[in-house]
Amino acid sequence: MIKTNWHTHTKRCGHAVGEDEEYVLAAIQGGLKTLGFSDHAAYRIPYPPERMDISETTGYFSSIRSLKEKYKDQIDIYLGMEVEYYPEQWDVLSEYRRNLDYLILGQHNVFFDRVSAYSINDPDTLNRYVDMLEAACEHHLCDYIAHPDVALYRYQKLDGSVRECAERIADISLKYNMPLELNTGSGVHYGMHRYEDGMRYAYPTRIFFEEFARKKCPIIIGLDVHDPKRFLDDTDLNRALSVISGLDCNILEDYDLPEAAKKNKALFY
Repeated sequence: MIKTNWHTHTKRCGHAVGEDEEYVLAAIQGGLKTLGFSDHAAYRIPYPPERMDISETTGYFSSIRSLKEKYKDQIDIYLGMEVEYYPEQWDVLSEYRRNLDYLILGQHNVFFDRVSAYSINDPDTLNRYVDMLEAACEHHLCDYIAHPDVALYRYQKLDGSVRECAERIADISLKYNMPLELNTGSGVHYGMHRYEDGMRYAYPTRIFFEEFARKKCPIIIGLDVHDPKRFLDDTDLNRALSVISGLDCNILEDYDLPEAAKKNKALFY
């Protein structure tokens, strides 16, 4: 059912496998019509397990643009990055914003390389995480928010504080016309985990999408591909869809993300 994916990585990030062209060929084989590459953004300070080195960006750009031309009659390819809101890296982020087709926001830390989103387990830090999402949208840094519920990775109880944050994110989405992602990546790939309040996938989480559905937030399905073979297997997609089963989610089809990016770029500051 997926014809478009904007959330695709390369082995440069340090935790993906396969050559760039393998991703393109697998996407074509899987029936995709549009493929967006959005590898983890490089910053001035290296972090090899999590993102490419800044010296690799030139090769990344040229490779994807070359593949775009080579396969233009078979699939539409776009060049983006998955960025974080890091004011300390604004000069680098500004270059990406100006020069790439689109940016998605995947806020993996609350501060630059500190306080991992995967370690949050208290309301104050969770709200600080949402503050970062809001700041990114306020500056028009991104064109959709990837895995908005990644901060629940280690959150042990999906209580009222979690629902309040979900409502905040929904309001941010509506205020800035910012799509939110139903992520079908590692949060479901490794199965369910036991938390204090029961078994669930790390993300996506139903409590967030209940609020997103209630407020009719725009939703984009993102495959978050780190291995070309994922384009040929719907297991993780079906797991993610099971999380939102029965909810009236506003899932976008044929959304023109590069066109939305042009409008956001004009407002970026």
